[in-house]
Order: sequence, then structure tokens, then C-alpha cells
Amino acid sequence: MTALRPYTVARYGIYAAAGVALISVWLGVRAGTAFDFALLRSVFYFVIVAALGFGAEAVLLFTPLPVPPPPAPEETEPSESLEFE
Repeated sequence: MTALRPYTVARYGIYAAAGVALISVWLGVRAGTAFDFALLRSVFYFVIVAALGFGAEAVLLFTPLPVPPPPAPEETEPSESLEFE
């Protein structure tokens, strides 16, 4: 478990996927490709980037937190009763 709220990475992955898809359509149309081909390509990019976002979320949710190291034993000073007079 992490300190992030559930589905935070997946939510931003969907936002990123939508942004990549829109940029893909825009660049494809500006380059002169047909609109339907540019739209199909953008759907492909959306699915790939969304899958990456959900995959990253799954990795973060199912990765256990590392176990903290055990506390170091405290060094005790020798007792005064053991000293020689």
C-alpha cells in the first residue's frame, strides 16, 4: 500500500491518455491524413496509455511496503559494581 489515494495514478493516466489521443488526432489531421485514420490511431494510443496507467496503479496497490529495519540495540555501560577498587 502507498500513501496515495486509490486510483490516483489511474485517474491521471486516463487524463494523459485523453491528452495524447487529442494531440494524435490534431497532429494527424495537420499532417494531411484522413480524419477517420487519425481518430483510429488516437483510440489506439488512448487504450495503450490508459492500460499503462492502470498497470502502474496495480503495481503500486499490490506492492507491499518495505519492512522497517529492527531498532538497533542500545549499548549499555558497564555497571559500577563490576569496577575494581
